Amino acid sequence: MVSEVRKRSPEADSSHGEHSQSKRAKTASLQSATPYTRPHSKASVKIDSNGDKYWELSKMRRVTISTFRGRTMVNIREYYEKDGQELPGKKGISLPLDQFASLVTMLPEIEAVLKEQGQSIPRPGYTGSDSRQNESSDPDDDEEPTNSPKKNIEATSDEDDDED
Repeated sequence: MVSEVRKRSPEADSSHGEHSQSKRAKTASLQSATPYTRPHSKASVKIDSNGDKYWELSKMRRVTISTFRGRTMVNIREYYEKDGQELPGKKGISLPLDQFASLVTMLPEIEAVLKEQGQSIPRPGYTGSDSRQNESSDPDDDEEPTNSPKKNIEATSDEDDDED
């Protein structure tokens, strides 16, 4: 069988073209008018039906901390609603902690590239309980940093005594 090719009339093309151009203009103007609309307030932690903690990125996107086969994962995923329940969709990624740590260390470079492209992203304030603060409360960690500055001060003070 040979399929027939139908051609549009020139009037249909012009009316269709104008309609699609006006749509493009609207989306382009919306994107330029609102580059970033996320409020700067602290996101609240919620708990899903599995008992995992999550934060909402947008209406149907979440960052979830979950455990799978004994491994803690950071899950960034789209959700969909079915029968009144929000279920995880296909689009998303589950990062093990080592890969998530790599992503976090890359964020300053990513932010710099975005800044070069003219994008602006607000920086978070880490005023809450920080894992680095918790680590410094360990007795082993306190001994090591205090030894290094003392050695440095002693070395500096010896040099000052030699000059007098």
